[in-house]
Amino acid sequence: MLSAEVASPRRTGRAAWRAWLALARISNAPTVVSNAIAGAALAGGSGAIGTIAPVAVAMVLFYTAGMVCNDVLDVDVDRRERPERPLPSGQISIRAAVAATVGLFAIGEALLLAISAGAALAGLVLIAAIVLYDAWHKGNVLSPVLMGACRALVYVVAALAVADEVRGVVWGAAGLVLLFVVGLTEVAKARERSLGSLWPVVAVLAPAAVWAREVRSAAVALLSLAFVAATVHALWLALARRATGPAVGHLIATVALLDALAIAAVGGSTAAIVTCLAAFAATLALQTRIAGT
Repeated sequence: MLSAEVASPRRTGRAAWRAWLALARISNAPTVVSNAIAGAALAGGSGAIGTIAPVAVAMVLFYTAGMVCNDVLDVDVDRRERPERPLPSGQISIRAAVAATVGLFAIGEALLLAISAGAALAGLVLIAAIVLYDAWHKGNVLSPVLMGACRALVYVVAALAVADEVRGVVWGAAGLVLLFVVGLTEVAKARERSLGSLWPVVAVLAPAAVWAREVRSAAVALLSLAFVAATVHALWLALARRATGPAVGHLIATVALLDALAIAAVGGSTAAIVTCLAAFAATLALQTRIAGT
């Protein structure tokens, strides 16, 4: 009896932490780190570890705040459709979730401000885009574009943290990430309706075709093949097996492969590429414990 009483608070503590991790969909966070690394590398700052690390932390804080904010604004819908989620189930209070959202955004923005005014300004734009998506994604035909823009802006923030301007290659890579995310969200809707065209398939595979023009080394070729293989596998899960949840989770993880491919295509550092590959593996591993969708 005594051992049960002692163990109970520990179980409660673990459950609370797991609820917060589920609310934040923390399993996808490594792909935000790889976005930041790619943005910095494309801007020519792959060696600025002292700058890239706090930017990556800030981007993870923004991502986490966005996920929490999303559930706060969707709590009424989740009460009907997903009552097991942390907020409607009462595992986490609305007040605590709102406080976490504000605090995470504030800390992330403070980190960017300590780096450069340009990165901080871009960070404010990113915060606005995240909140706009969270508040206006239901019934909004442009919501996939907004989601993609949030990912693309991570590239921009990271680039401005290591350079005075955003180079054309950064904008191009950010556009490819946006296109991939738009295609990803349409694949996610396969659960609700059959895909009426092949354009989402083209959208998620297009980045490989673009970066294939930059094949200058075996690394680019191998990463292109890995990206295509991972994407095709996810599409097979979604369209043939109708396993939409695992498919979308796999596509989210594949964002890190896209980052690695972009870095390799512009001759970025091996360390940056390896870190992005580690982010891909970490995301898949974490998704087995914490759902990414």
